[in-house]
Amino acid sequence: MDQKRIGAFIAQCRKEKNLTQMQLAERLEITSQAVSKWENGRGMPDVSLLQPLCDVLGISLNELFSGEHISAEEYKGKAEENISNLFKEKQIANLKPVKYLFSVCANVTLFVAVTELAVGLVGNFFSSTILKPVLINVSVWLILFLASMGKLAYDRKKLKNLKHSGACMDSEIEDMIPAAWIRVANYTSCRIVCRFIYEGKEYKAVSNYFVLSPFTRKEDLYANVYIAKDNPAKYSVELFQTGR
Repeated sequence: MDQKRIGAFIAQCRKEKNLTQMQLAERLEITSQAVSKWENGRGMPDVSLLQPLCDVLGISLNELFSGEHISAEEYKGKAEENISNLFKEKQIANLKPVKYLFSVCANVTLFVAVTELAVGLVGNFFSSTILKPVLINVSVWLILFLASMGKLAYDRKKLKNLKHSGACMDSEIEDMIPAAWIRVANYTSCRIVCRFIYEGKEYKAVSNYFVLSPFTRKEDLYANVYIAKDNPAKYSVELFQTGR
């Protein structure tokens, strides 16, 4: 469920009823801060408040979860979509996210840079010739750290935007493409190939690199593919793994 969209819809319906946040809060016997939190997309109403909230706002649970008013013709389709999304969110809650390669790279390169700098500063007390080559190495590691952080920030922003304005597709993991030349300790890096259908046409999505154990099978993985509604070729893959 899109919390920001639902929050904006709660605010819209509240204003349509000419209610302030305080008045809505009083009817639900909660604080106005809680209402503000919902409307800003920073939280969801407690399960016990869902039906009372809908009653006050004059909407259905289906409309609340959809974040929009629904016509009679759309009602059944939206209900099925919301049930599917709730089931998917419950399924994901029992999984753990797989580490993204550039997240690991950022942590490793920063750790190495700080360690080398500390060693160089200590070594400088014993020999003044040690510090200069160490600083060169530290500079290289910091450049790698900044490059990793830049890539990580770009991919996270892209995923966040597609989650907000795109569509989440049911996908099937078709293959795992290992990169033998990228290893983190005993772990390997893989790209995941997913297949999904959008508007009757089949597409494939190839993820960025994720860090997996050498014993991971594709049956142990679950992928969410987020696409731009007007351009399915623009996508981002979020990967999860069973906790077994």
